[in-house]
Amino acid sequence: MGVQTSFAPNDSEGTAYGRPPATSNALLTQVGPGTACGEFMRRYWQPVLASGNVTTRPQEIRILGEDLIVFRDRKGRPGLLYPRCMHRGTSLFYGKVEEEGIRCCYHGWLFDVQGHCLDQPCEPEGGLHRNLARQPWYPVQERYGLVWAYMGPPAKRPVLPRWDVLEDLQPGEVYVANDRSWGTTRDGSMPITPYSWLHMNDNIMDPFHVQVLHTTFSIVQFVASFAVMPKVEFEYIDNGVIYKAYRKLDDGREVDRVSTYMLPNIMCVPNTQHEHGRGNSLAFVVPVDDSHCRIIGVRRMSDPENAYPPFLTNGNGAR
Repeated sequence: MGVQTSFAPNDSEGTAYGRPPATSNALLTQVGPGTACGEFMRRYWQPVLASGNVTTRPQEIRILGEDLIVFRDRKGRPGLLYPRCMHRGTSLFYGKVEEEGIRCCYHGWLFDVQGHCLDQPCEPEGGLHRNLARQPWYPVQERYGLVWAYMGPPAKRPVLPRWDVLEDLQPGEVYVANDRSWGTTRDGSMPITPYSWLHMNDNIMDPFHVQVLHTTFSIVQFVASFAVMPKVEFEYIDNGVIYKAYRKLDDGREVDRVSTYMLPNIMCVPNTQHEHGRGNSLAFVVPVDDSHCRIIGVRRMSDPENAYPPFLTNGNGAR
């Protein structure tokens, strides 16, 4: 876990006096450049935001401990750049987005979504050597209603994966993406969760908190069958692990719910609105930094207006 504590009594009465302070698992929670987990995460494509939330207005975003600027040029191409202009260090957050890219507000250098410098208006002929200047950038792609970034070594860049649970949309289906850490607050008011990514990943493969937290402390949050204590089996699969939570209901029905965790930070949980059928969504626990994460998810829906409530917040719409 992100935080480790000792529960052994420190005196004959078992009080908290003298208990050692909590410690962090640095190996698994530190995600900045050059850290073991950070470099591991950088070998995978990570979702950045819902496509509908990447616009011509530059946004500051933090991912894997790096502060970046995300925007969409007026041709519709998304870009993810280092936030300080390579010329004099001014923040591109105040840049002007144009047809071909983003223009720095200080001296007007224009960069495209791959960091190429296209114009230096204060230099002779728009910059005779502008082709030698390049703003640090990261490759991005769009798929499933999300903008994805690869932040690792260019020579090791993999193909952006496809997941069969999201493929082959049926007539009338659309992707409904959400980048506001659904489940943290129902109104999406806390897009960044104040816990390390490891806390949420631990939660994914914990089948028993569902029966306690989601059916007793917070009423029956999902379907009624969750109130029945399951019999659980865990199974390793390629690149991950699943659990099967079997429940026999009072009316004689049987429910076998299978949840999946895949490396490095992916969860596939069956639809909680129905007691049968295949999952229709994926979610990614994206590290913001060592102690914060953002849960980014996408569903395929034929009725997006009636999607599970967290997906309806803030217009992170179908695409």
